[in-house]
Amino acid sequence: MSKDLERALSKLRFDDQVLGYSLMTKIGRPFVSFAFPDELFPRIKDSIKLYKADLRLMTIDTEKGLVVLSPVDENWILTVLYVPELQLGLAIAKTKNVLRLLEGIELPPPPEDFEDSSEMNIQVLESIAIKAASVVPSPVVVPPPEESKPAPEVPSKPAKKLSSKDFNITPITVPERGSEYANSLLLDSALYNEMKVLYRNFGFDVLMLVDGNNSVEKIADSMFQPIDRIIDLLKWTASQGIIDVPILDESPKFVAAGTSIGKYVKCPMFDGDTSKVSNEDIQLIRLCDGNLTPEQIAEKLNLPIPKVVQTIAKYRKAGLKMIGRTV
Repeated sequence: MSKDLERALSKLRFDDQVLGYSLMTKIGRPFVSFAFPDELFPRIKDSIKLYKADLRLMTIDTEKGLVVLSPVDENWILTVLYVPELQLGLAIAKTKNVLRLLEGIELPPPPEDFEDSSEMNIQVLESIAIKAASVVPSPVVVPPPEESKPAPEVPSKPAKKLSSKDFNITPITVPERGSEYANSLLLDSALYNEMKVLYRNFGFDVLMLVDGNNSVEKIADSMFQPIDRIIDLLKWTASQGIIDVPILDESPKFVAAGTSIGKYVKCPMFDGDTSKVSNEDIQLIRLCDGNLTPEQIAEKLNLPIPKVVQTIAKYRKAGLKMIGRTV
């Protein structure tokens, strides 16, 4: 059990956007913690006490960053501190992914006396679980199965290996989790390591938003990323069985003479009060007229893309929105 618990929590420990986490008792007492600021514990405890009758997944804005806390079971509460700039939806998705891993682990109730926030407390849970299972049930004798002649093997035609180019992914596509989804998120799996090399943490963050409900456009909008970049990643994950998306129709396509299929892009448009825009950002915001993509704005101003994306995110609540266009 301890190895499974450590593996689940390691997703948080090795996430660059996680500042700290704590596995707490139902009364808000920290049991296992990693880099979680001590000064936040009283506030977390007050929130748990306030909502204990109907505690669900909730978020708290603090001076240190965004805190997401959610019950694991009737005895335990997971609390995670994320970097301040992380999108709320992505923080919730990351937390839910760890909760899914914890669902498969039977955690015993905490002991009456324990040392707060000790890493060794994981082994304490292990020993409690072993003692609870010390009663060995009587063995059940299962009769051996009757021997039967094996059916003759029929050679099967090997399935065609699909590549990224075989998948049809558009802004309105809603990807679903495939057979390799869970495996791709295990830190010690070959698939996770391959994705890490190709896409770094970007791949993990996108997969956190794949739930069978979010479209490609919505994922891109939530992460302030170009749709083309999201599609490129999703095509690779589809070829690995991580997600499920429609396959390209192999029948020929006909396009009327003189016409062409446009490219769908997302462009920022600001319709708020420019007097509230800082002098540092005003030149960039004026280019957010719904006609230029973040990449085009970056090229015009000779700025790095991350700087443009951060500025766009900064004014989302002040009247800046992303609109779709075909160019």
